[in-house]
Amino acid sequence: MGGQFQDIVEGLPEKPPRSRLEPYRELIDEVRRRGRTFREIAHILAEKCHVETGASTIHDFVRIRSQKAQRFPRRSSPDTTKLTTATIPQRFETAPPAASAVAAAEEVRRKIAALKARKSLVAPTSEGFQFDPNEPLRLKKPAKK
Repeated sequence: MGGQFQDIVEGLPEKPPRSRLEPYRELIDEVRRRGRTFREIAHILAEKCHVETGASTIHDFVRIRSQKAQRFPRRSSPDTTKLTTATIPQRFETAPPAASAVAAAEEVRRKIAALKARKSLVAPTSEGFQFDPNEPLRLKKPAKK
């Protein structure tokens, strides 16, 4: 960003929070970590902080803040945003060696061959559909029991 634009961005005042629950964000997060329900948090806010709100309002507040944290991670200063080889994750460090990968593939192939060679426990019945190209198709009437 150019120097002129940087000056404009730095000159803007901080935006006030839009939610009345924003001042209690840390309290809500900590109480949620301790396993309290949204309804219980609403009661705590009403008793201790004198803030009347519903459980669904607290739920929406927590959900929106967690979505923003996932989508928009906080930006750091421009000096620290440059990637170095130390910050790039090494994806192939934990890959298994080639010999163990081949052994695992052989084990899978051996198990599949054993399953295919195994005989079926249920013999096929001859009561199923049988097609004879020389005969017309007919519906069989079910046998009365």
